[in-house]
Amino acid sequence: MKRDELISVVEAAVLAPSVHNTQPWRFAVHAGPASTGSIDLYADRSRLLAVADPNGRELYISCGAAIEFARVAARSLALECRVQLLPETSDEDHLARLAFEGEELPTATDLALAQAIPKRYTERGRFEDRPIPDALVERLRECVVPYDAFFKVLGPGGEETAAAVLLAMADEIETSSADYEAEAAGWTREEPGRPDGVPAYLERQKMSGRASSFKLRGFGAETGRAVPPAEEAPPPPEHPLVALLGTPGDDYYYWLQAGRALGRLLLTAAAEGVAASPMTQVLEVEATRELLSHELDLVGHPQVLLRLGYASGRPSTPRRPLEEVLVDSSPGEQAG
Repeated sequence: MKRDELISVVEAAVLAPSVHNTQPWRFAVHAGPASTGSIDLYADRSRLLAVADPNGRELYISCGAAIEFARVAARSLALECRVQLLPETSDEDHLARLAFEGEELPTATDLALAQAIPKRYTERGRFEDRPIPDALVERLRECVVPYDAFFKVLGPGGEETAAAVLLAMADEIETSSADYEAEAAGWTREEPGRPDGVPAYLERQKMSGRASSFKLRGFGAETGRAVPPAEEAPPPPEHPLVALLGTPGDDYYYWLQAGRALGRLLLTAAAEGVAASPMTQVLEVEATRELLSHELDLVGHPQVLLRLGYASGRPSTPRRPLEEVLVDSSPGEQAG
């Protein structure tokens, strides 16, 4: 397998979403004969959010999404792909190995998901006032099952209200911390050309035209506290689909599986023109995470809270150049 093919898979993997757009991953590629080879994914803990994510749960979820983006890209290249999570107990940063063991024709679904990779983005603005079809909601529910995950749509009454209240509570707890505010500000990018973090213009865009009870995370000095001028009419309320992704367990393995399920879910949605945005504050504060689980009567652990819907435009966030995420590997070595 040519190194260039492996690099193209990594190029797809780095388009995965990550908390604060930290991109906390590194990759090693190993070429092999014919259609064989492998890619190893490692955590880059220098990009861990020490305040918001001290135990690394969201780092693992981010890396899990990158694993799934890589697998989808490999399948579109007609590569048989086997994913091994946590392959080496001696190296806690070695999160996954993707082994390519021959050719296998991609399915129509494989190709559609691969085409959705460059289309997927995190929507920070307003959603259109049209519902997601029930058939697509069911597909989203089904697509996460192979990853030991579940997808729960919150009811528009008590469940959504409880989630909104707890989200606001968690946001207030986090933003009352000077350390948290400094960390969020450190990942806000005012200057153009930075390859990571959240561009400030997307933050300003987020605050225009939204009328929602769900508090989105603020970044930097402006932290989403802007209000429309008094002479402007308030925007109409939006009603996105609010859903929770969860897992039966709550350890490194299940965090990676939650990330893989998230990646699959987001690509399935993006292929149908549906965008999403995470609302993770409520899951970063242990007290509100436990309360959310109780209010939703979950049998399992909440990992990602999302709003989903149709949106116009495609704001994009930058990505680090490949030379920053690739670690040394021999172009001629065979997969192990």
